[in-house]
Amino acid sequence: TACVRRMNTTTTTTIKINIKDDIVEEDVSGDCTHYTAPTTTTTTTEDEDTMASSAETPLRPTKHVRSQSLAELTFKDIALDATEEECSTDFAGVRAMCAKIVRGWGSNTTLDVSRVSGGITNALFKVRRREHDDQVEPMASTEEDIPKAVVVRVFGPGTDCFITHRAVQGETSYFLNEHGFGAKVLGVFANGLVEEFIEATGVSPAELANGGALLKRVARDLARLHRDVVPDLAPRAKDVDVGVARDNAIWDTLRLWFDMAYDIANDPASSSSDESKLAMLASCQIDDKCRETLFGVVRSRCDQAGSRTVYCHNDIHAGNFLFDRKNDVLTLIDYEYADYGPRAFDMANMFCEFAGFECDYTRYPTAGLRREFYNAYSNEPEEALALENEVAAWTPVTHVFWALWAIIQSKFSSIDFDFVGFAAIRMRAFRAAAGDAEKWVPTNEAVANSD
Repeated sequence: TACVRRMNTTTTTTIKINIKDDIVEEDVSGDCTHYTAPTTTTTTTEDEDTMASSAETPLRPTKHVRSQSLAELTFKDIALDATEEECSTDFAGVRAMCAKIVRGWGSNTTLDVSRVSGGITNALFKVRRREHDDQVEPMASTEEDIPKAVVVRVFGPGTDCFITHRAVQGETSYFLNEHGFGAKVLGVFANGLVEEFIEATGVSPAELANGGALLKRVARDLARLHRDVVPDLAPRAKDVDVGVARDNAIWDTLRLWFDMAYDIANDPASSSSDESKLAMLASCQIDDKCRETLFGVVRSRCDQAGSRTVYCHNDIHAGNFLFDRKNDVLTLIDYEYADYGPRAFDMANMFCEFAGFECDYTRYPTAGLRREFYNAYSNEPEEALALENEVAAWTPVTHVFWALWAIIQSKFSSIDFDFVGFAAIRMRAFRAAAGDAEKWVPTNEAVANSD
């Protein structure tokens, strides 16, 4: 299940949505993202592996056609909570929200709603307007077609503690749209987004492992993201030079996550009473020695590698590329963790993700496949060696990045996933790569023997 990232707390509250003087109480839950596209019926639950959401055309050089400003798309007075109860209702709050937000839809528009299961970051709902439905509102302009289907993305409660730019995600998504990237944003509400939906299928690591045209397209699209997108994101701290803040952004995130994971790992009572889980958590070795290795030894190697600071996706993997094969459109989705950082982090992360959640590093890309990727990413053939050196330095960071994330998730998320087990494997991979800079390419044997 590629595309299931990342992060959520799971508190449940009741939010009242005031729409046209009616009050709709919504109890909805869970965390989801999206993957490939399916058929849906009212009140059915779809598996993420059969869904593609967000009519994203992010890696096209063309902009989305718009007749509305960001201000006109913003509804900060509307909020929607997501709890499990939503799946047993008629999705009244989601329907009301779409009737209010989606241009051309109205209270009489017949909508089919389905919940997407299997994700971890957000609650995600697919909403489709019935074909041949005449109950649509008159459009003020003919520049945009009335959407046939949308995705309602409800942010996981508490994710603003982990996702630095969560508060401005609507603005950032709109900015990406203006550069031909990302899902077309149709509405921004207090704790989520409404995006247009596209039918597409996710790229698999196996497809990229074959090399060739698709791998090169992925590399070139990533290069365009790194080259063309420069959002104006405020530094975390006041009175900090913007350039310095951008260079340090990933390390700031890692320090925040390390401190949170450290508290969880060293205060077992705060996370679990399961002895096997506690033992696995202890094996992660989130301690002062680990802190020194990460922020001392590994950071020094990264600084020496000198990877250029760009706007990074930070969750690059094959499944986050959706491919509309009929129209030959490749789309990079899920910019939730995007921030400034080294270009090599995106590449290192993508290569590690070939192993999947099972962390089977026999699937890790060969040196030849990596070289093919670098040559497509850069127009300068001699840069391939520099990129390999940068990826070598940043590979340990990708391991610890998702290990820390998983430890935090083990405390807050209710999703049925072995977060601690996953974290333990990634921490072993981190220690193996950090312990010997020459052996940065992960192998199952090195990971097994890193304790």
